[in-house]
Amino acid sequence: MFSSSTITERSKAGKDVAPVSLARRRRRQQMLTHRLCTLPALLVTVLVAVVPMVMLLVMSLIDEDSSAFSARYYVETLTDPFFMSTLGSTLTMAAGVTFASIVAAMPLAYLMARSPLFRNVVMPVISVPRMLPFVVVGYALILLMAPVTGLFIIWLNALGLVNGPQFFLFSWVGQAIAFSYSGVVVATAVLSGVMMSIDRQLEQAAVTLGASPFKAFLRVTLPLTMPGIIAASALIFTSIITAYAVPVILNSRVPYMISILIATNLITLQQQHLAYAQAVIVTVIALVVVVSAQIALGRYGKRGA
Repeated sequence: MFSSSTITERSKAGKDVAPVSLARRRRRQQMLTHRLCTLPALLVTVLVAVVPMVMLLVMSLIDEDSSAFSARYYVETLTDPFFMSTLGSTLTMAAGVTFASIVAAMPLAYLMARSPLFRNVVMPVISVPRMLPFVVVGYALILLMAPVTGLFIIWLNALGLVNGPQFFLFSWVGQAIAFSYSGVVVATAVLSGVMMSIDRQLEQAAVTLGASPFKAFLRVTLPLTMPGIIAASALIFTSIITAYAVPVILNSRVPYMISILIATNLITLQQQHLAYAQAVIVTVIALVVVVSAQIALGRYGKRGA
């Protein structure tokens, strides 16, 4: 026989367990709902990115002559001096433009984060170019800096700063300008968002303790902006090493970009499997950069926590 006190205790325990089980059930339903909501995006990613990459990898391992699996094209690619020099020039261009874009975007992003008026004026100027295809931007650069008829070249000739046609648009200088244009836009958007989340009182406290505004920026704001710098650098770097529109529109061969080499092997020379192997190598480099950035961001997140 159960006493009245035992029955009362069990009834209380039942009342306590019911809300807990109900909360668990709700959490499971929410998790299931979230997973179902992400399922379409996951399917699109698999179909658009994963499946083509797997096919590209498989095709790069098939020998055109024997139709057998072979690492022949990877060996040819990695032992080809022209490919390695082209890859080196592409990586150098990407690193230089990434650094220049971050440095140029830093003061612009700082002003946007600290001045609402400046942000309201500059944000549309920054946002509109991001909506335009780079074909439009590329031809705009040609109109401005064409060797003879470019408005900028005409202006320089009128001022007596140069004499005659200037062909720097179709050299590494032109490519650097074009890449920097898009790089500064991306870096400004990322860095301004990060700086807006930084408490301004931290800078004010550093200034109160005797630091100059510039020193306060270097010691306080810049370290807190590092996650944004890492993310923006990864975005800019990977977009440059995989860029195709800029070298094609500017018709530049100095430096010879890796994307042009892959397209030449694929379309002109009809060496498809060799081009597949080269594309896989570039993709692996881009993935290494992205994963490294994610690891660095994770470490900064743990420090912040």
